[in-house]
Order: sequence, then C-alpha cells, then structure tokens
Amino acid sequence: MPDAPIVSGRRLLRPMGVIRMGHMEAAVAGDPLGFLGSLADDGRPGVTPLYIGPRLVHAVTAPDLVRAVLLADPRRYEAQAKVRPPTAGELVGHTVNAAVRARGLTADWRPGVEVDVTAAMDRYEPVDRGPIAIPSTITLLMQRFFPATDPGRGCLAALLRATLAWTWHELASHPHAQARLHAEVDTVLAGRPVTASDVPNLRYTRRVVSEVLRLHPVLLVMRTVVKPVRLGGIPLSPGAELLLRPHSLHRDPELYPAPAQFDPDRWRADRCAHLPRGAFVPFGYEDRGSFVWTELTVAVATIATRWQLLPTLGRRLRAQVSVVERPDRLVMVPQQRGV
Repeated sequence: MPDAPIVSGRRLLRPMGVIRMGHMEAAVAGDPLGFLGSLADDGRPGVTPLYIGPRLVHAVTAPDLVRAVLLADPRRYEAQAKVRPPTAGELVGHTVNAAVRARGLTADWRPGVEVDVTAAMDRYEPVDRGPIAIPSTITLLMQRFFPATDPGRGCLAALLRATLAWTWHELASHPHAQARLHAEVDTVLAGRPVTASDVPNLRYTRRVVSEVLRLHPVLLVMRTVVKPVRLGGIPLSPGAELLLRPHSLHRDPELYPAPAQFDPDRWRADRCAHLPRGAFVPFGYEDRGSFVWTELTVAVATIATRWQLLPTLGRRLRAQVSVVERPDRLVMVPQQRGV
C-alpha cells in the first residue's frame, strides 16, 4: 500500500505522501515562504498534508482555496488566535508606554548620520498586556525562533518590529505619502507626545500602518475546521488544522486594485467598505479593535514627529524570513524635524 497521509483520522491514498516533520523543520529554518510556495509549484495539489512536530496540518497554497477558506465560507473554519481589546483605562496607560518606548528607539540618532533602521526597530519591546494566545501548532514553529521567550510574545514583537521597519522603507520610497504623514502628525500633535485621545485623529497614519501590514503580513495563518468540508478534493473533518499564507489574499487584484502599489488611501472608509470580512488578516485573524493597531500608530507618529528618514543609494534591500518578512539591513539617513 503506498505511503498515504492521515487526514482527520482516516487514510487517503495519495502518491505524493505526507511531508514529515524533519523536512518541515529544515524548510522553515531556511525559507518558509519559499517552502510553502513550492508545495504548489512542484506538482502537488492546493492542499498538502504535512507534519509540524507530531501534529498533522494541511498547507493550503492555491490562491483560490485560500480565498475559499478565508472568504467564501468562513463559518466552516475558526481562527485560533484571539486578542482582547484593551479597556478605556488600559488604553490610556498603554498609549503612554508605547510612545515612551518608541522615543527610546531614536535616542542615539544624529541628524545626517546613517543608521540601520531595522536594528533600531528591533529594540522595540511591545507594551506588556499579559499572556498572548496563539495557535498551538504555530507555537511549535515559534519555539524554534524564540526558544528563550514566550512564543506569543516573541511573535508579536517580531511583527511590530518588522512592520515599523517596513513603514520607514515604504514612506521613504513614496515621498508624497511621507509628506502627508508628517503634515498630519504636525497638525494633530504639534510636537507633543501622543495621547490616547489623539489616536482617532491620526487617520492617515493608521492608513499607512494598514497598508504596510497588507503588503507585509504575518507569515502563516491558522484555521481549524468546525464543519465537515471538502477542500481541494480532500474531505476534512472538524478539528482538522489548516496552514495558510495571507500574502496571496492581500495581493488579490479582485480585492485590492493595483495590489503591488503602496496606497494608504485604499483604507479610506469609502474605498475599503466593500472588503468582505476575512479579506484582511495581517495578524492571522481580523481584529481591528486590538491594541496592536494603536501601538503601531503611536510608534509611527512618535518617531515621525521628530524625524524624517531618507533612503541611501547603492544598496539593494533584501528580505529575511522567520515569523515575518523583514528588511535585513535598512540603512537610512535621519533628518531632524522638531524638538
């Protein structure tokens, strides 16, 4: 009998077999984005069974199937990660802490002196909000990248740091967007620290953050089957775990016109109202009420109040992949804007 993958407790004959944990571990350690993409490129169907540690999951790689899971019938699938929005009282304190931590990232910057922005943003520590729940299967992967810390905290820190680094790269590459962001923070903040009451008025800053997260979301998304379903020709029972990449959905031209273009205004209310629930999953789930949004908005506004970052010439930017995709070494020149 050919080697057959186990799917929801049953054996299905599949000549490709199942990808065992040793192969997965090596692939994730090297190039997880490339690995997941290769599952579709090497003749495998859009759903591939594989092991992560002892757990069997199904990698969903075909864009139409990713769309089916996240958009077409989301009631059949459950997001495993959930984050509690902060209370009004917590929001005030969290915002102050985020602003203080963001200011600390630039304490050693000098006008006109090149800085490695990626390394600077890597010093950002997320505001402590207690335990962060992430899917148990993702935890197995995160333990490889964050062996000395809580995987949930490590994953959040990696996302925040990478998003901040990409933000300065995208703004420097789009001077008009950078000028609009600076004009907004100058008008709303007038040089003072960000407070919780300022955040709703930083509308364009929030759009910039949203667009960066659309282009550079988390690496992997997990869903659990809650109703029997047939996906890519494979019957899946409740409890089956799915592993997806949000990149293909975030760059779907039917959802996002000119998807490769950096366009913060696509997040204006009149332009994004048509997006169905599940079309935007930068954290692995759709929750625009979590403090992650406020934390990123506050950090960007805090740094932009005082600094403008200019690109340097002659160096090709490369992306590194672990939990997220991040610029490897983003060398830029800071210019002071205020005091």
